[in-house]
Amino acid sequence: MKKTLLALLLVAPIPAIAQTAPATTQAAPERTHEIALTGGDNFRDVGGYRTGDGHEVRWGKLYRSASVGRYTAEDQALIRKLSVGSIIDLRSTRERQGDKAPWMQTADVGYWTRDYDLSGGNLGALFAKGAKFDAETMRGVMIQGYRGFPKEQAAAYRMLFDRLLTSDKAVIVNCTAGKDRTGLGVALVLSALGVPYETIMEDYLLSNTLLDADALRADAGMNAAMSALPADVAKPLLGVERAYLDAAFEQIAKDYGSVDAYLAQELGVDAAARKRLRERMLS
Repeated sequence: MKKTLLALLLVAPIPAIAQTAPATTQAAPERTHEIALTGGDNFRDVGGYRTGDGHEVRWGKLYRSASVGRYTAEDQALIRKLSVGSIIDLRSTRERQGDKAPWMQTADVGYWTRDYDLSGGNLGALFAKGAKFDAETMRGVMIQGYRGFPKEQAAAYRMLFDRLLTSDKAVIVNCTAGKDRTGLGVALVLSALGVPYETIMEDYLLSNTLLDADALRADAGMNAAMSALPADVAKPLLGVERAYLDAAFEQIAKDYGSVDAYLAQELGVDAAARKRLRERMLS
């Protein structure tokens, strides 16, 4: 009986309803980290990354960017739509002097910055002294600069964590290129959230594809000697490399024993604060 029924099913005409193509539903577009600006550069959402225990960094909580001093009126309108409540500007005093329209100083965006001069990796000063560079020398200068960032940028990183811990609005952290000082700052936040180091590195290296090198040359106010660098010599300066971020974390381990110890001792972000940060920024 079963065999006869099966035979009938195989040869029976298919009902009309079965011949109708099933309705298709359009999948929602995949969310991406990069957000295009008309004047700004290397602007992206740090959300979407997975932690080691399976949580996800919430979208729309932390953005990273190159210089906010180049944002157009359209860019500023987008910032308002993103409900940005804080901008932590890591640029030095000299770097900010190039801003033609310092809109962020009067806008209601919780703008914070500080006056200081870059110490390690101050290429402008080295060029002024007539220093000669090849690619490896340039790479060494960058690595040395990264080793100094944890202490040099501690005041700024402290404020970054403070805003993330106390504000319900989004935070932008930026420097001139949005790749070095900003790169380490974001890496520290992701580390505090429990994101694996390899994922942190992937986010860091995105600057190599999202940063406009020509805009960086202009924004950094590079002198003639720096602008005339051969491509192979300029590459370590204009991009990022695994060795750079590794150097910063190695220095933190050497000086403090661990990232968590650095966060607690230098930034005041202890275990209780890290727990609150995860509650606020993870889903």
